[in-house]
Amino acid sequence: MSKRTRTPCIGICSTTYGDDVCRGCKRFVTEVINWNSFNPEEREAVWKRLEKLKTQIMRSRVIVVDEEKLLEKIKEYRLRIHEDLNNYCKVFELIKQASKSFSNLEEFGVKTKRDSTNLETLKDEIEKELYELSLAHHSRYFIEPVKYKEIDIK
Repeated sequence: MSKRTRTPCIGICSTTYGDDVCRGCKRFVTEVINWNSFNPEEREAVWKRLEKLKTQIMRSRVIVVDEEKLLEKIKEYRLRIHEDLNNYCKVFELIKQASKSFSNLEEFGVKTKRDSTNLETLKDEIEKELYELSLAHHSRYFIEPVKYKEIDIK
């Protein structure tokens, strides 16, 4: 089990405005509110869900062709990307942090599957998809389904 002590919070919380899923970190409102009382297993479950979704999104958009180059460039540019993330999550974070600073992921040993996508557009796409997947997950597993009364029509 990982010993992560950090939080997924990025300081842009929309749950305070009534969102069920934070538009910043993509955690559910209950996870944001209760994070400090979560035990390590509960926190790790949240991390794993977010990483699984990010990995799914990035696998459909990029190929990591040179892992060493990716790690070297992250270090060289002093990007704040945690070492315990898998390479696809690192690319996710790279695009989030540096989409305005870099125009070509190949410098990082990464190829996009669609050549015409610029990094700012890609950033918007992956953020939107992560939010939509998180919303869908929340709706599926954490919201009580609406129960309809049977209506006797005569």
